[in-house]
This record gives sequence, structure tokens and C-alpha cells, in this order.
Amino acid sequence: MEIIMYKITATIIKPGGMPAEWVRFSKEKLTKGQCEKLLFRAKEAGKSFGEKISLDNFKCVREKPGVRLTDEAGG
Repeated sequence: MEIIMYKITATIIKPGGMPAEWVRFSKEKLTKGQCEKLLFRAKEAGKSFGEKISLDNFKCVREKPGVRLTDEAGG
């Protein structure tokens, strides 16, 4: 069974930190804002004042048709 996947790449920019390259695969196409929200970590449970990160060089592209990623059940 062929699974359609999106490859998401970006450079994470965090205040006071070095830029870091980031790669993620997703079954759904995600926006830059959705990915920034995914990476946001609150400092305290239930609070929203954690360090905000930003993404540079953001790309979300569908994997090429020749690339096959299969789930474990489908083999």
C-alpha cells in the first residue's frame, strides 16, 4: 500500500540559540504556522508564555511518486 507523505524542512530559530535544521514527515500537508505551533513549548502546564520559535526556509513538499513509504501492517 502506497502512503502519500509530505516532507517538511525548515531552520528552527530560537531566541538565544543556534539555528537548527529540522525535518519531519507528515501524512498531511502542514503550514508554517501549524509547524511553529507544533514546536512551541510552554514553560508551565496550562500557561502560554513559553519561548516562541520561528521557522526560516520553510518547505512542505509531497514526496516524489517513486518514493514508497509503507506502514508496518501493509509491509
